Amino acid sequence: MNGNRGFTLLEVLIALAIFALIGLATYQMLDSVLRTDASTRAHDRELRELVRALAAFERDVLQVAVRPVRDGYGEALPALQGDSEDSARLELTRAGWRNPQGSLRAERQRVRWQLQNGQWQRLYWQVLDQAQDSQPQVQQALDGVTALSLRYLDQDGAWQDTWPPLTDTVEQRLTHLPLAVELRLQHRRQGELRRLLRLPEGLPDTPAEQVGEVTP
Repeated sequence: MNGNRGFTLLEVLIALAIFALIGLATYQMLDSVLRTDASTRAHDRELRELVRALAAFERDVLQVAVRPVRDGYGEALPALQGDSEDSARLELTRAGWRNPQGSLRAERQRVRWQLQNGQWQRLYWQVLDQAQDSQPQVQQALDGVTALSLRYLDQDGAWQDTWPPLTDTVEQRLTHLPLAVELRLQHRRQGELRRLLRLPEGLPDTPAEQVGEVTP
């Protein structure tokens, strides 16, 4: 008589239960690893976007040029103007606009940073002195911004919420620059960030009466 025998039904059920538990534990561990990896990748992507946006903002501010412009209705606008209300806008003329293709345009650029529906946006114009049909190009610099504020340090060492100060004369408002700009940004995942940017000194002025005389 052959003494070999197969597994009993109970043994088979126990083995299946053990394999099922091992498979479930493995799946849960793999799912946890994948979720962690996805979260890490998303965090890393948001961090890179944040770094790029802050670098672009700092580059614009630190390359500010004392060049007032005219809007589409011919009104003169300050070389730098900003506020901290609602959209926390900062608009300025910057130098150093790269022109690798040698296009017929100015070497300076008019840009605006603003907060719009959780998006920190950078707008720029192809011309300095605008016509009524001049429309800005919009770049989405950073998503997930829950709050943003700006302050401006005047010549007396006092912080202003808007620029130019209301006490400036008409001439001063066009060419007067702050000593520094403070940015406070609240991000949904990165928390609050603060940047204090000291503007360069000794910038050459463009006289207000020359604004609009040169077509970029």
